[in-house]
Amino acid sequence: MRATEYLVGRVVASARIVSGKQRRDIQRELRSHIDDFVEAAINAGHAPDEIEKLVLANFGDPRQIAEGFAWVYRHERRRLQVFAYMLSTVLLAACLSVAVLAIQAGLAFSLGSSVTKVIASRHTVIEALDILVTVAAFLGLTSVETLFARHSFGKAASLLGAIFIVPILSCAAAGWPVRFLFFGLVNAVFLRAVQRFIPSRIVRAALVLICFSLAGLVLASLLPPMLHVAIGTICASWFAMGAGYLLMSDLAARVDSTLLDGLQRLSD
Repeated sequence: MRATEYLVGRVVASARIVSGKQRRDIQRELRSHIDDFVEAAINAGHAPDEIEKLVLANFGDPRQIAEGFAWVYRHERRRLQVFAYMLSTVLLAACLSVAVLAIQAGLAFSLGSSVTKVIASRHTVIEALDILVTVAAFLGLTSVETLFARHSFGKAASLLGAIFIVPILSCAAAGWPVRFLFFGLVNAVFLRAVQRFIPSRIVRAALVLICFSLAGLVLASLLPPMLHVAIGTICASWFAMGAGYLLMSDLAARVDSTLLDGLQRLSD
């Protein structure tokens, strides 16, 4: 019956069940209940058109039924979402780190500096951690926003900041550097705010690139006196990082969604 397929398809599509086997089991269970109802209606002497209307009337609200199944299988869905989040974070952070490092190595080579010294420096490790935390915080911020219906950005940013207090204080108490945690959080909130509240892509790009270039200039001014070329190199490096973060913020949601869809298909 068309009513059966319509109801079953609507429930299963809305239930957001991860496992293909579980979806198929639910389809069979729902079809079995409807078939039993149809058989009873036929035995009671109802016409086919009347039976279809009875099925639709007695089945219940498909949305509520789907929400019930979604609640039952929420843990499986969350585990898959967490795995996709971690995979997205590592993939985006690795690509961004390689790109920024390649640009910095190219700048060092063009200025006659040691490329090995640039790659093997402590600054490179801190920079990679900055990128990793920024990507993780940005993806986390976009995920937490979905929990709130109103003022989602402000609430998500506040919650994320509260979560970050624990590792920041723990690292500080242990004498470990906390710069990468602080900058990662600030970068993520800044990038997400720009993405949320500035509709023009050109304006967003200009703002991010200018702010990161100025950050590089401020950093250079805090260091011991250096050549103008070195200052330009630092600013160019921060400009490249801003461009990378800008690209990351545009691709993050699509990468996370694509990986989640791919993992869900693998579970089928």
